[in-house]
Amino acid sequence: MTQPDPQTPRVDGPGDWHRLSAWMMLEETPGRVPQFLGVVVGLASLFLGIPGIVPIVVGALAAVVAAVPIWLATTYQVTDQHVRVRSGVIRRKAATARRDRIRSVETTASPLNRVLGLETVTIRTGADASSSAVVLYCVRKQYAIALRDYLMPTGTPAAPDTADPDSPDNGQAPDVAVPLAGFEPRWLRFAAFSNLGFTVAAAALMIGARLAYEVARPDEERSGSWDLPSDLSISLTVSIAVAVIVFGAAASVLSYLFEFGHFLLSRHRDGTLRIRRGLLTTTSTTLDEKRIRGIRIHEPPLMRPLRGARLHAIATGADKQPLLLPLTPTEVVGRVGRAVFGAGGDAAQFPPQHTIPDRPGDHGALKPHPPAARRRRITRTVASALAVSVIPLIAWALGWLPLTVAITGLVVLACAGAALGELRYRNLGHRLTDHSLVIAPPTAARQRYLLHDDGIIGWSVRASWFQRRQGLVTLVAASAAGTEAYRIVDIHGDDASALAAEISPGLIEPFLHR
Repeated sequence: MTQPDPQTPRVDGPGDWHRLSAWMMLEETPGRVPQFLGVVVGLASLFLGIPGIVPIVVGALAAVVAAVPIWLATTYQVTDQHVRVRSGVIRRKAATARRDRIRSVETTASPLNRVLGLETVTIRTGADASSSAVVLYCVRKQYAIALRDYLMPTGTPAAPDTADPDSPDNGQAPDVAVPLAGFEPRWLRFAAFSNLGFTVAAAALMIGARLAYEVARPDEERSGSWDLPSDLSISLTVSIAVAVIVFGAAASVLSYLFEFGHFLLSRHRDGTLRIRRGLLTTTSTTLDEKRIRGIRIHEPPLMRPLRGARLHAIATGADKQPLLLPLTPTEVVGRVGRAVFGAGGDAAQFPPQHTIPDRPGDHGALKPHPPAARRRRITRTVASALAVSVIPLIAWALGWLPLTVAITGLVVLACAGAALGELRYRNLGHRLTDHSLVIAPPTAARQRYLLHDDGIIGWSVRASWFQRRQGLVTLVAASAAGTEAYRIVDIHGDDASALAAEISPGLIEPFLHR
């Protein structure tokens, strides 16, 4: 059993196996301490009657000792065709990643790993991100970086066994990184308006306010139910609302900072994109640009006034929609999108106004769908709102609400449903460029899918009974990348046939009626 070269990955032979760093035992121990503590403390208390610190110490030592055979039983091998990992003490397991099937390589370092100079390498191959991943825990940072560069399909070749490791140049050109986007403090303003922080803060503060109210109430006024206090002052209500806003924004900003601090998206000369992020736990993901078939732009409703959006790649492999940019300004999204999507030869057809309209409801260059599509959007959302409006009517029937409040709730829900339907229609559209198809689904959050023509491998047309009555269909573009099915909803039947025939003439024309 050998240790790998810390600088350069070597092509292993059939009998060459390596162990991970011995520091792996330190990584394994904290997760196993609670398991052993529960068993040892429980047995000591029930059968031996030993209370106190002794069972706790024994349980912690047992967790440390149990990590040793796990480390001894875990070995890996990197050949010119496979990456193999063998693990397991009682039940042996073997994970294999074929070299030509690798789609992405990710390196992760927790704060403890960073102190020890270690990283975890995750190698993903097929369509299932969990079952097709081969993980090397706790390898030296220099070796992890070299292994990542070697394992990518366009990576640099591994050093042969006869190469001189002391040679200053083994004939390989130095890797040159071109930064596409990097973290800027102004990005934090988008995190302050995300939904997660406000939801957590609201739940915590409302529960806390309720508990404080119950504690402060006299015993004779308490009941078994958690009824709303009738004497809740306006000042307390305003204070709770302000606290939710402040703590929610702070929680969102901190979460964004920890996850995307030190963010850097760069392009490398070997044909890969590299995404590095993380303030404490760092993650570096390498993507092969040849696997990218398009991009997806997502603009949540709260980000529209701030002009912020996310950028995802549409790619083949395990991670089919990897995140290229977190919530960032739309001008940054447009610039990076042109750089990534333009690599497929369509940069001139990707100006910013074609991706995210300047004004809500502005289709820009997108082709709007027929008026029947608007009616369908409004009808469906209003029907859903009316179904929900049954709740205030039932409350009125039971005497819980006055009739005026129930009718007001009914009207408000119906108007909200109509407004939501109109918003979804305004976000609906499509566009065909020289080398790509732009799809805008009917969602409240504005989204744009941009697919390369060569990434579309098939078409299907679907039409419900209601769609057929209005001459509409749903055109589905099939692809091996991303969600694998991209729907153009409520498009006219003739437009659907013409669109599919223009993108894939040899595939569609035999099925068209002359």
